[in-house]
Amino acid sequence: MSLEYGCLAAFRILSTVFVQNGYVHPDEFFQTTEIITGDVFGVVHERPWEFNKDAPVRSIGLLYGIFGIPLYIAKLIFKLYKIPWNPFLLMFVFRLVTCAVSFVTDYSLYKICKILKLKSNRYLLLLSSSYVIIVFGTKTFTNSLELALVSLLLWKVVDSMTVSDKVIAAENELRNMYAYRTSITDKVVLSRKLRLLPSHHFSHCLEIGTILAVGTFNRPTFLLFAVTPIFYWVSRGFTKNDDRFFKIFNIRFIVLFICTLPGVFAFILIDSFYFEHITENKASLVVTPLNFIKFNIKPSNLAEHGIHFRLTHAIINTPLLFNVLTLLFLGRLQFNSLIKIILNHHYHLLPNIFEVNTLMMANVIIPLFLLSIFPHQEPRFLLPLLLPIVFSTSKYFSSHYMKDLKCLLPIWCFSNIIGFIFYGYLHQAGVTPMISHLFQDIKHASNTYVIHSHTYSLPVGLLMVPQLNKSLLYTNQRHIKVYDLGSSLDPEVLYDTVMNISKHITCKEKLVVYFALSGPLIKQFESAGNVSSLTYKKNIFFPHLSMESLSFYFTSMIDLLYHDNNMPYISLTEFRDIFSLVLYKITIKTE
Repeated sequence: MSLEYGCLAAFRILSTVFVQNGYVHPDEFFQTTEIITGDVFGVVHERPWEFNKDAPVRSIGLLYGIFGIPLYIAKLIFKLYKIPWNPFLLMFVFRLVTCAVSFVTDYSLYKICKILKLKSNRYLLLLSSSYVIIVFGTKTFTNSLELALVSLLLWKVVDSMTVSDKVIAAENELRNMYAYRTSITDKVVLSRKLRLLPSHHFSHCLEIGTILAVGTFNRPTFLLFAVTPIFYWVSRGFTKNDDRFFKIFNIRFIVLFICTLPGVFAFILIDSFYFEHITENKASLVVTPLNFIKFNIKPSNLAEHGIHFRLTHAIINTPLLFNVLTLLFLGRLQFNSLIKIILNHHYHLLPNIFEVNTLMMANVIIPLFLLSIFPHQEPRFLLPLLLPIVFSTSKYFSSHYMKDLKCLLPIWCFSNIIGFIFYGYLHQAGVTPMISHLFQDIKHASNTYVIHSHTYSLPVGLLMVPQLNKSLLYTNQRHIKVYDLGSSLDPEVLYDTVMNISKHITCKEKLVVYFALSGPLIKQFESAGNVSSLTYKKNIFFPHLSMESLSFYFTSMIDLLYHDNNMPYISLTEFRDIFSLVLYKITIKTE
């Protein structure tokens, strides 16, 4: 391992576990940590529709394996040493786990390079310097787990391809020698050597079958990334003229299918027990990937989560994640050369499709095409393309190419620094610090009401408020209620909405309501509602950038620059407030 890679690996660990407050997408909490936190600690949490008991579309097995077991272990250790839990420590455990999972991709790339006898340093440096692995790859997304699983699959398939090539080359050499030998003794010796050659037809079959089962139950979209490697695994080691191709192809496919069954049955049983489809009174099986597919093939269901242009992945999300690597990959395809070869009928000059380089390039193109069929397209869906696109383009970062592409490295570094800062430190970055503040502020409150607008949903599980115990109705228990106002309300109506909610809350002496609002709306909110007449405290959590308030940032900055022509400078306090998350603690006297 080089010093440069060691520094980048250490930077990933430190920035992920201790520093990053960026909040990329609600699913990083609501499809993983909220569920596990609620189950392990018995606290109030937001359980999304994907985990409803009637027809769940998400499996619980891998979440417990990756996040649940470490959290149970941490819970026992903290209890032993009497360490109190808080949001930071809870996120610390989750972040430590996801950071460790991200290095599965590094290790898989290293093993692939070692198998192919390539120097891994350049490949690992390119991978570890990408903000995709530093930020997206270390978030508690199921997509991050999918990235690791696709990397493992590629490693095992590449190893199988290499083993088959070596065995078949040795077999061909021995058969040629056998054909030219006349001595019976020599023929017997060569026949014995042929029989002693290791079997390669089912290399890594059980591991690949297990990865397929785990990946499918993590996210059924895994099959779209797995289709190319699996094709290469079942078809390796044969030429187009080999009459055994279809026979061996089918046998391998059947054996691989059988090897996936133990994992599939294990996940089905876990999900069936967890979602209470197998109880003392009833017994039915839950197949969450099947429910996932049934839900997503209906356009009306996808429309609920947003419909995107079909080329969004190709022309927006891929450059957003991989920036300059996208252009390098397109250059690597050499469309002009391929067209000339085909037009001139020089088919012998076409690249060998059964090479690892072709596998990697195909494992970018084919999943990208298949994912583009579905109209709901988010950047994180493309995370598993990271390893193959890095492998395919790393040659351009060698000294040979860098002589002609002098601007390549600066562009790569600059674009990844921008991506790292934006998603790691700015995007919705005030939410988790605000939750840590709320955790301390509501420790002794019996009733907590939190309203938020123009920001991402709050992962209420991090506040660790115990769930209500119905058997203890006459004891003092903590209660929390969160109201999400979305991002459609104008600042002028936000005040009335907040006050209307508070009127429906019954409280004897005084009512304390927390209201979280994106920074660029606070001036209009306060002026519209005459907030100064209320008793409130205001906490600022900087930095925080909310795309839900994008239009208000422009108007706030224009107002800040031009509201007073006599001011020769920009007020740093007002500038900070605009790019912050503001939390009002409003005290309302009740009759």
